Amino acid sequence: MALLVVLFIAFFVVLFLFLLPILFSLQAVGNLFVYPRQLRAIFGNKILRRNHALEHATIVVMMEREPGRKLNGFSTDDGFFVQGVRSISEVESAAKEAMRRLQNGEKRLAIHRNCGTTIVAANLLAAVFFLVTLGSFLYLGVGNFYLMILGSVVLAFALRIPLSLILQRFVTTDADLTNAEVGWVEPAQPGDLKSGIFGLLLAASTVRVRIFHTDPEAVEILRDDGAIVR
Repeated sequence: MALLVVLFIAFFVVLFLFLLPILFSLQAVGNLFVYPRQLRAIFGNKILRRNHALEHATIVVMMEREPGRKLNGFSTDDGFFVQGVRSISEVESAAKEAMRRLQNGEKRLAIHRNCGTTIVAANLLAAVFFLVTLGSFLYLGVGNFYLMILGSVVLAFALRIPLSLILQRFVTTDADLTNAEVGWVEPAQPGDLKSGIFGLLLAASTVRVRIFHTDPEAVEILRDDGAIVR
C-alpha cells in the first residue's frame, strides 16, 4: 500500500514537472494584460522612477559595505522601503551616500540585477516566445510543440536579466536626482507593508525612507487615457 502511495505521488510530481513549462507560459500570456500597463504607469511617474533608482542605489551601497546580505526593497511615490535591515542608522547612512553618488554621476547604482523587474522580463519574454511557438506550430506545422515550449521557457530565463537591465535603465528608474534629497528615515509600520499578519513580522526589520523632490517637472503622471498630469 505504501508503495502505491509513493508511486501515485511520484506520478503526479512527474506530470506537474512535465506540464510546468506550459503552465508557466500560459500564466505569462495572462500577465500580458497586466505587466505592460504597470510598466507604462511607472514610466509616466518620474517621482516613482527616481525613488526606485535611489532604492536600488541604497541597497547596492549597503551590500558593498557588507557583501552577502539579503535585502529587499520597494518604492512608493514618497520614498521607499528596505527590508532585512538591522538599524535605522545604517539605512540613513547608505541612502545619503547613494544620493550623493547618484548626483555625482554614478548612474550604474540605479540598476540592480535582483530587481522585481526581472520577474516581469521573464514573463514578457515567455509570453512572446509562447505565442510565436504556438503560431509556428499551428500555422506552419513545424517542430515538436512541447520541446519548442520548453526551449522558449529556457530562452526566456536566459534573457531575463539583460531585458530587466534595459527596462530598468529606460522604463522603471530615473537616476536624475539633482533636485532631490533624503528626508526622514523611520521604522516601517505594519500597515505600510500591506502584508496582513506578516506585516507585523516584516516591520521589525523594515525601514522607510522619505524622499523630497524640488523639481516641479518630476511631478508628472501618465494616466490610462494618455493624458499627462503635473
